[in-house]
Amino acid sequence: MTDLPTLERWITQLGYRPAAIAASTLRLHPPPDLEPLPPFYLEWSPNWVVLSLQPVIAPGEYRAEDLARRLLAANHEMRLAKFALDERRAVVLTAELPTESLDFSEVEHAVRRLADYAKQYRAELLGK
Repeated sequence: MTDLPTLERWITQLGYRPAAIAASTLRLHPPPDLEPLPPFYLEWSPNWVVLSLQPVIAPGEYRAEDLARRLLAANHEMRLAKFALDERRAVVLTAELPTESLDFSEVEHAVRRLADYAKQYRAELLGK
């Protein structure tokens, strides 16, 4: 099982600055050379790590009439991560990783993929 201090060390190795916002939740501040990202979070439990960018698109910022179709199409094309709507109807992007036998390369891959997907799909999901 991968613990929170190990995850925090790995995130720092990736150039992000982790800041604890709760006992098992970190806010990940991206390196200065990376394009601005939506707020990035890591939530740890003994069995799972949930990485999330939220909101990728704020409520009311997107064209609602065919958003579900665009989210499903994006989710179909993506690996590891999925878009969803939160309780406020903001578009969020998440990835869940099991902590058992989790290693640095898996976390690195997930963090990079989430950042890339957020940038790649934002305009498409906005309907532009």
